[in-house]
Amino acid sequence: MATDQMMGFVAGLVLGMAVAAALVWLLLSRRIKLDNARMLKMEQARQLAAQQVTQARKQVEQLQRECHELKLALRPQHHHQPVPQPAPVEAPVDPVEATRRYAESLLKGKTEPEEEPEAFPATLIMRRPTP
Repeated sequence: MATDQMMGFVAGLVLGMAVAAALVWLLLSRRIKLDNARMLKMEQARQLAAQQVTQARKQVEQLQRECHELKLALRPQHHHQPVPQPAPVEAPVDPVEATRRYAESLLKGKTEPEEEPEAFPATLIMRRPTP
């Protein structure tokens, strides 16, 4: 009987361990599923947040560009540095034409230079005519 009792005890022990292992597996598998679902939701939320951050950065850059353009448009014109205009490209002078013009100027002779008007005629002192 001792062996029968011992066999019953070992069988009960093995059966109890199997039931306990099955319960632990069920509880842990349910918990692992919940944790996996939570991790999936967190990853999706992280990706959505990353997309929103990227969109927000693009919007900020666009707003900064627009503000800069508005500042340039509203800035008084005298603050701008004048952009030098390129020198006009003149056509090459024909040597025959240059010689003809020079000869004509020699034939005409020197003419007296025209008097230039005064720069500020209203501010000049007027002399009284003598009687």
